[in-house]
Amino acid sequence: MTGRERVQAVLAGQVPDSVPRALYDVAIDTYNDTTIELFREKTGKHPRDCFRHDIQGVRLARREMEKGFWGHVWQATGDPDELRRRLRPWVKNPDDPARLRAQVRDAHGRGRAALAVGLVSDFETPFGRRGREQFFLDLGMEEPWLPVFIDALAEAAAQDARAAAGAGADLFGIGDDLGSQRGLLIHPDQWRRLFKPALARIVAATKEPDTGTRFFLHTDGLVTEVVPDFIEVGVDVLNPIQPEVMDPAQVKRDYGRALKFLGAISVQYNLPFGAPEDVAREVRERMDTIGAGGGYIMTPSHMLNADIPWENIKAFFEAADRYGTYERTA
Repeated sequence: MTGRERVQAVLAGQVPDSVPRALYDVAIDTYNDTTIELFREKTGKHPRDCFRHDIQGVRLARREMEKGFWGHVWQATGDPDELRRRLRPWVKNPDDPARLRAQVRDAHGRGRAALAVGLVSDFETPFGRRGREQFFLDLGMEEPWLPVFIDALAEAAAQDARAAAGAGADLFGIGDDLGSQRGLLIHPDQWRRLFKPALARIVAATKEPDTGTRFFLHTDGLVTEVVPDFIEVGVDVLNPIQPEVMDPAQVKRDYGRALKFLGAISVQYNLPFGAPEDVAREVRERMDTIGAGGGYIMTPSHMLNADIPWENIKAFFEAADRYGTYERTA
């Protein structure tokens, strides 16, 4: 099977010949400079051109506005109608469909599934635009303009979703970190009231063109409390299943009938600080638990940082080769 066929089998609820796998960096097409330097030093190649990657990221275009745009937006927060008017030009997706299709063709030509990560999300984007501290104050006050702002973010992300699906991406998703390592960042009832409808809208837009594109949600931290809500709105693939705070085996038992999973290899412990045999042991454990019977795309739970040694990167792929077949776990 090709990498794309493996990923498509997982998405269809079938068991591939071996677990689909990739570096998370390649899957989302985002890299730390230190990672690129390490791969150049060790192989002379870019990370996407080393080892077997079954999934490859597709980049959407950023929305660029004139200098001071966001300052003008916040001047209108006291007037929801004016805020809506000022945000309207930012919401429009700027992508060239031909550019996106070319990226998808490149991934498919390499035998890989194409994953497009949207650059706007309903919960996390305000951290960068409003500022984390100020946005939590806004949430605490439940400012009257919040629904207008969240609605604009949801529509921007929905436009990205339609563009990615129209280009033939196998997966479209957003990064929307809702949790810390101790629990959700806001009360689940507030998330359900303000943000769950926005997530539902983005998921629906992903599937609206009916091209077979599935929805991928990245949310760090301990988010078990709202996983049933993710399922309810139609999330197909959940990432990263952060093993430091979520038990991948339990997540598979509880939600494996409704969700597929991507990630679950620790970037906090074994990859940076363990020996190669520790990495191999974790890969085998994931195959025996969250990977059992399919439904799993194996990647590190996040991007590679400078503290992860080359020997452990190699060990991840070698262990995936050794333990990643389903004949072994049958």
